[in-house]
Amino acid sequence: MSTSIEENSPVTVTLKNSDYGRILRTIENSAFNEAAILTPAYSQVIDDILGEQDARLAAGTSLAVCIIRTTKLLEDVANRVDLDEETKKLAVIHLQKRIRGLALHLLPLDFPDIANQAVKIVETRKANEEEIRPVRLPRKRKATIDCTRSTPCKRCGGYGHHWKKCPDYVCCICDELGPSHLSIHCPGLNGRIVLQEFTDEEKFFEALSDWEHNHKALADLELRHPTELSLDPETPSAPSVSTSTKPALPSLTMEDVVDSQSR
Repeated sequence: MSTSIEENSPVTVTLKNSDYGRILRTIENSAFNEAAILTPAYSQVIDDILGEQDARLAAGTSLAVCIIRTTKLLEDVANRVDLDEETKKLAVIHLQKRIRGLALHLLPLDFPDIANQAVKIVETRKANEEEIRPVRLPRKRKATIDCTRSTPCKRCGGYGHHWKKCPDYVCCICDELGPSHLSIHCPGLNGRIVLQEFTDEEKFFEALSDWEHNHKALADLELRHPTELSLDPETPSAPSVSTSTKPALPSLTMEDVVDSQSR
């Protein structure tokens, strides 16, 4: 059985009758509809025509027209250069809320049933996943403690700062007030090392406190007995009037006491 050439020949369909033709006509109609809606004179007449039609048929069309107009207003506000950023932001948010409100009115009356069904499906999936998912024990994490907030300052007893940053600190060498000025770093020592620093801050603070107390005590003792602890070796000492038989102690200087404390 032979097949004729006419049966094997391809069928020719013109563009205007094809799916592509319908797409092109839809695009042209959309552009025409948008231009008519956004033209003030045509837009007013469109509203009048829709107002005379049945509400069940014209309501959706009227809402769609309002959404197109509001979207155009949103574009115009976003492209304006005479508005400051805050005003433009408020206008954009207002128009976006209006568009969402109009779009919500386009939903069918039974849409709450669809929303409730979706919620039930999602909640059921979550419950099933929780039943299948293995329970993992929570990891034990080391408690992090902010020492500057939970531990009082060793210098003043207050909270919120470390003893090196204490605002009530007073240098025992130069009487300067303020944090980050340890007495062992005071310029008044002229670079002399009186106490070696070490990594254990607790022990270093105790050693520093002892040195500062000893330095203050030595300064007070020198003020009370300037002849016994004189810094000037040429100053003669006052004659002793004590009747004790104990041998006289050698006179001490500030440098001797500081060096002994550092050792």
